[in-house]
Amino acid sequence: MRNHEPYSDIEVKSKPKSKKWIKAAAAAALITAAVCCWYAAPRMGGGAKGGNAVAEAPSVTVAVVKSADISARPSEYVGRAEAIQSVQVKPQISGEIARVYFQEGSMVREGQPLFQIDPARYQATVELRRAELEKAGASLAEADKYYRRVTSADSRAVSAAERDSAEANLLQCRAALSQAKASLRLAEIDLGYCRITSPITGKIGAAIFTKGNYVTPASGPLASIVQMDPIRVSYTLPDRDYLDQLEYFKSQGAVYKTKLVLSNGTTFGAAGSRDFEDNIVDRQTGTVLMHLRYKNGDGRLIPGEMVRVFTQSVKSRMVPVIPQAAVMADAKGDFVYVVEADDTVRDIRVKLGREFGMQREVDAGLSEGQRVVVAGLQNIRPGVKVKVNAPAPSGKASDLAGDSRKKED
Repeated sequence: MRNHEPYSDIEVKSKPKSKKWIKAAAAAALITAAVCCWYAAPRMGGGAKGGNAVAEAPSVTVAVVKSADISARPSEYVGRAEAIQSVQVKPQISGEIARVYFQEGSMVREGQPLFQIDPARYQATVELRRAELEKAGASLAEADKYYRRVTSADSRAVSAAERDSAEANLLQCRAALSQAKASLRLAEIDLGYCRITSPITGKIGAAIFTKGNYVTPASGPLASIVQMDPIRVSYTLPDRDYLDQLEYFKSQGAVYKTKLVLSNGTTFGAAGSRDFEDNIVDRQTGTVLMHLRYKNGDGRLIPGEMVRVFTQSVKSRMVPVIPQAAVMADAKGDFVYVVEADDTVRDIRVKLGREFGMQREVDAGLSEGQRVVVAGLQNIRPGVKVKVNAPAPSGKASDLAGDSRKKED
């Protein structure tokens, strides 16, 4: 019996510990249940009074899709100024530059001398070719006299071989005379190339080669000239807009009421006129390259300068517009949340057009009158029933764009 006493003592001592553990677990369960009830209480709709608990619908703000005349606000494009004519002045002959006539960066006129290549060697060549021409003329005169003498002599005194030889000699002298004339002409052309003149009227850049340099046709350009007045501005126009205006182009000639804003923010005062459109549509961008012509007597527009082109459409076009805040995007593209008549949410894929201030043109996916969610987007998902607040104010694209500009100012 004494051998069993230690075991009975251990059993007696372990019972209080087991009871303490059970009490701790029960207390923890009660605390967890209380916390859950506390979190759930604000989300229960009249749990004690209504019987069944219903989750409160998330609150959203919507805007109604409306049609707006997007022609009321000018469209903005990025354009580039281009010279209608540009020339790289290159030497046609080899020689040493004897003189530079122009001031770098100045305006030059068509036909104005620019460079003088040392003409001494080419002048001597002209004199040589002129002497060769005179010699050929004398030889021809002698051959002509001999041929006349042979043909007028009695046939018994001159053989047929002599007649043939005289005729051939006459023909060769005539060819030599023509060759000498051509050689003289080429020498005179080369002499004329010694004086390099401006082929157009425009602004000339730096003289790449100056006095004393030996240049050849392979040396490259001596200077460059660009036409300044008139000047051309090119920009890309969406093919849809181009097609809308095609009939107007044919009848009126002017593309749009345009305004240019220079890189420093100032407005270019001269009015532009339609020059021409490119003959193909860019496959990647779906745009047509447009060219406008401007008077540029003061030289404010410089070829290569980036400008902003604002165009006022001559044809009214009504399109659906929505606030920018309604647009969301994922890997599949742009979409919006639409609230149906029963206040349930549905996501709709949309194809968007141009931006107009705080509004966005909708090319496809929505129609006028639908309600799109503009606030509370983080609390909803497709199929959820929502509580709709008062619709957000909406108006024409031009009005909203004007409001946004005033805020920026």
